Amino acid sequence: MDKCDLKEKLAILAITTGIFLPVRVLFASYVSEHWLGSLGLGTAFGLFFVIMIKKKQLGWFGRIFEKQMRKTLSGKTGKYLFVFLIIFATYFGTSLYLIDRGNTFYESDKEIFYIVILEKGTNLTISDIPIEQLNGPIRTAAPEFSWIYNIDYAMSIAFAIMDESTNGWLGHFIFVVFVEQLEGIGLVWFYRKTFKKTAPLPVNS
Repeated sequence: MDKCDLKEKLAILAITTGIFLPVRVLFASYVSEHWLGSLGLGTAFGLFFVIMIKKKQLGWFGRIFEKQMRKTLSGKTGKYLFVFLIIFATYFGTSLYLIDRGNTFYESDKEIFYIVILEKGTNLTISDIPIEQLNGPIRTAAPEFSWIYNIDYAMSIAFAIMDESTNGWLGHFIFVVFVEQLEGIGLVWFYRKTFKKTAPLPVNS
């Protein structure tokens, strides 16, 4: 990677972040109280850039943006990015699944652990929890798979407790990030189709 190429990548990162982040914050502050309200902004901005670039309305920035998209997403980097987005989407999607299970299937156990761990003034420890009051993992398969249910039980309760301790903010945040990964997957695929690798574009004004 030469210095010119690095400068172009940094310029794209700085400009897109400088535009997108303030708009996202303003949208969340004045349009919606939660980060959920800003869903779809990534896709909207991605499509906006494509439309404006195709109409030659973004000048120098549009030319280097198109050049970098063709150069980056058409090669191995684009494939790696696609894989990373899928991995992140899987992680955040699993986190949402665990929070939901902790708040539904294991709700009564979660409340017991929450009181012991986070409630002030109880002076209780984990060892004080009466085992007979816990429902434990839900088992629907052979005993040899019990370790899977134990992990599901522990992780679900842990994520649900963290979510409750933040008044649901953690779940909202994870949901937004999860959807952004899905948007990213769609945009990477769309950009790979839109900016197919061709001869390099001139970037001089």
